[in-house]
Amino acid sequence: MRHMIHIIQRAAQGAVLISILAGGALQAQQLSRQSQFVQNPFLVNPAFAGTELGTFASLSHREQWVGFHGAPSTSSVTVTSSLPNRFGFGIAVERDDQGGAYRRTGFELAGTYTIDLNNQDAVAFGLGLMGRNTRFDGSDLELWQPGDLAILGNVESNFSFDSRFGLMVFGEFYQFGLAVSNLLQTPFGLESEPTNSRNRGVRHYAFTGRYDYTVDGDWTVQPAVMLRFTEITPIQLDLHARAFYQGQYWAGLGFRQGDAFVLSAGAIFQDIQVGYAYDAGTGRVGNLSPNTHEITVSYILPRRGAGFSSRGFGGRILDRNLIIRN
Repeated sequence: MRHMIHIIQRAAQGAVLISILAGGALQAQQLSRQSQFVQNPFLVNPAFAGTELGTFASLSHREQWVGFHGAPSTSSVTVTSSLPNRFGFGIAVERDDQGGAYRRTGFELAGTYTIDLNNQDAVAFGLGLMGRNTRFDGSDLELWQPGDLAILGNVESNFSFDSRFGLMVFGEFYQFGLAVSNLLQTPFGLESEPTNSRNRGVRHYAFTGRYDYTVDGDWTVQPAVMLRFTEITPIQLDLHARAFYQGQYWAGLGFRQGDAFVLSAGAIFQDIQVGYAYDAGTGRVGNLSPNTHEITVSYILPRRGAGFSSRGFGGRILDRNLIIRN
């Protein structure tokens, strides 16, 4: 019981510190949302690719507002890998159904380069090429204002490219990152907005951070934060804290300002990691359907060899003290 009280206190302290640094309000944005952003950081920041010592693959699915017909859902597959000479690459494919009428399917190809800061820390830079197909189906909509010229009642689809930049400073027990998405702000190309003055991607900025605090030989606490905002919307704040037992099992509690409380749990089985998150909505939609479910399954194939650590999940540091003898 004393261990559990200590863990809760540490998690609360981390969450309070992060919230003081953050602040802000919630606002809907164009990019997809993940409650388990710590488990698969590549979806937020391309610089993550290659910081794990091996090949890291992840499959994620999120069902929002369960019980509503045509409710949003998001599925993604990502693969990242470290390469020799401090390079890395990442691939992501995502399908984001934002409520039936609007759907976005896309991919990202990213490359990274890591620079050692000292014996325990490094900084990674990542650049990603994003391709997206934006589809709007207005044929089955029930309009509040029949004859609205902005809704043509047909199916529109267009493919476009954009880019993303990220950097990540990380060590054995922490990581902090900054990412900018939709750098080019390319138009979606939908006919309902022929001038493309507003019908385009907007730059999204994301700051993430996490720290692993070891309580004792069995317990570790990991507070984390994500701040997202655009040039025209306020800050969106996500806080999450996980408690790990023997580095294998965890339970977590999170908060998304103005939107939901998040409960999470998961386990690591050798090189396989499984995580589940439940969002209990607190906004207006939450009064009707507070249920959102998200599951993520990850697999890592560790890279072993000269100058690399043999650790699996979380082993992001080159073993620079390794002495190689012929």
